[in-house]
Amino acid sequence: MKNKFSTSTHRPYPSSYRTGWLPGPGSKSWEIFHEELADVVLQRDMTLNPAVQDLLNFLTDEPIVAYLMATACRQNQTMRNTPDLNTDGVPVPRIPDAEFFALVCNYLLNWWPRYIHDDLVGLPFSGFTVGIDPTLAGSQLLGLPQFNEKMKAVLDQWHQFLASPESAEGFAVEGKQWLSPAAKASYEFDLWTKDSETLPYWHSWNSFFTRQFKDRDLSRPIASPDTNQVAICPNDGSLFRWDWHVDTDDTFWFKDMNYSLRDILSSPDPAQQVVIDEHQLVDIFSGGYIFQTYLNPYNFHRWWVPVNGTVLFDPVCIPGAYFNKLILPDFGGATTASLPYLTEVNARGLIVFETPDYGRVCCIPLGMSEVSTISFDKKMVRGAEVSKGQEMGMFNYGGSSFVMIYENLPDKQLVFMNAEGKHYPQRPDTAASSAGSGNNPTYIGSQIGVWYSR
Repeated sequence: MKNKFSTSTHRPYPSSYRTGWLPGPGSKSWEIFHEELADVVLQRDMTLNPAVQDLLNFLTDEPIVAYLMATACRQNQTMRNTPDLNTDGVPVPRIPDAEFFALVCNYLLNWWPRYIHDDLVGLPFSGFTVGIDPTLAGSQLLGLPQFNEKMKAVLDQWHQFLASPESAEGFAVEGKQWLSPAAKASYEFDLWTKDSETLPYWHSWNSFFTRQFKDRDLSRPIASPDTNQVAICPNDGSLFRWDWHVDTDDTFWFKDMNYSLRDILSSPDPAQQVVIDEHQLVDIFSGGYIFQTYLNPYNFHRWWVPVNGTVLFDPVCIPGAYFNKLILPDFGGATTASLPYLTEVNARGLIVFETPDYGRVCCIPLGMSEVSTISFDKKMVRGAEVSKGQEMGMFNYGGSSFVMIYENLPDKQLVFMNAEGKHYPQRPDTAASSAGSGNNPTYIGSQIGVWYSR
């Protein structure tokens, strides 16, 4: 049955999706960044952080893993030596061996997201691992659960640095880095509360990343706060795509990634899977609606409750992969192109709200690459009564996507449209602006849909 409100057009899937986290094609900033990392090879006597040392031991001591790493590095050299290789305007960084990979990870532990010649390098680990992730061996390595366990420990160390005063260097000099006129305009400097009215305005990178509005009611008013008939967006971002009649099981194909609820609503953690199964989430949301957005670096990175209702169970944070993706090669680090697939394999949060009148709603804050730290508000506990616009949680330099899943109701139909009555396209055009914003912005608290009687 075709949705009479659908504006979908079937077309090949994008192989690249620019969302502002990394320099664009052909940028000299890529070369400068890669040259900086290449200089790390001169520091092979540096002391490794224990988490990085553990990663290196894993990459060299486990026979199959060591084979995959060595093969990926050899294929890295093959890519670098291939004339006229189409790398989407991005030079391939050199990764000669496991030790060098570990040394760069160690170096990046004290590297705050920054601008190089006015180009943001906001995903330094992704900008480096692109040297092996297009290879078959590298793709297999980065998808291993054991690799991601080791990588999580490394990224946890980086996130600790991003919460420290040392990470606030980007806010220390007026007119430079995150205080340049262009950067200020990108994140609308005057909208936000600051830790201090003197430099540095924020005491750490993460304090800036999780900043609050000076006046949230003025900046992001809640649409129809007293009724669940109007669906609101739980986060700032841009529409990636929406679907309805979502299947319980499906298979990913390159030209059209479909959502598979049994995979999205699952966890490798047995205790978390018990919760998911006990509440029969797959059955509840089968045949329902999905609305997925992506965030650029300048968006508000907190989330608000989208309905008036009750928290069904204590939310969970599901472990997953960091650099695994479906669309390869991805020299530009544009993992956004793989978003539907990432909802199944990446680190993500899971919370479900139950409403008395419009069914149940599932929210999935989704981590992407090294930005995968998900924190739910302490008030989000089983049985808690919540209201539209209430604080739900935030990304602590984590997360670049958000997924909403709505239950299919027999007597109602959800139509995705904004407050002006404009229907959202089901497969919108890809992001094109320098800030990585699409043509369909979705502001937190704003209307994204309306429930109609069938």
